[in-house]
Amino acid sequence: MTGSYPSRWLFLRIAVCGALLITVPRTLSAAGPEPGGTTHDQHVPPIAFHPANSSAGYVVEAGGLGRLCSTKGAGFYVARLHLRDGAVIERITMYVEDTNRDGLGMLSLARRGPRSFDVLGLTPVSLGTGEVEALTTTAISVPVVDNQQGAYLLQAVLTGPGVCLDDAQVTYRLP
Repeated sequence: MTGSYPSRWLFLRIAVCGALLITVPRTLSAAGPEPGGTTHDQHVPPIAFHPANSSAGYVVEAGGLGRLCSTKGAGFYVARLHLRDGAVIERITMYVEDTNRDGLGMLSLARRGPRSFDVLGLTPVSLGTGEVEALTTTAISVPVVDNQQGAYLLQAVLTGPGVCLDDAQVTYRLP
């Protein structure tokens, strides 16, 4: 890409897709669980993300078990989260390898309702270092899950060749 890329806010217009999710409980401190419940990490593998736009070229390496890599254009990839009501989302993290100085990767958390679409959190964009970067945000605008308000979605934005999603992770606490 030269110069500019599609608006970073274009990802606000995405399709709702299902996803395979793996949940691993874990305690954050050696002294025991934090007040208010046990902390869990929900890992969302690259294969769980489905393309939301048909013009993007992509590949999931290692027979579908490896990284999700953009091969052409900007790609928007969506995975649905399945969290129970009352769970408190503490942070979202995207592990991305970006070898393209003009490309970027980022992750958003959104809630899609019948008549609404709310972006609840955005990670920073990747820096194009060529190393695996952990892009994290703890700024979640509505952290308490309420499934009656809509479906919870993660959207990975990968622009240009050389930008690959290694993993996504949602850290949450159960009351």
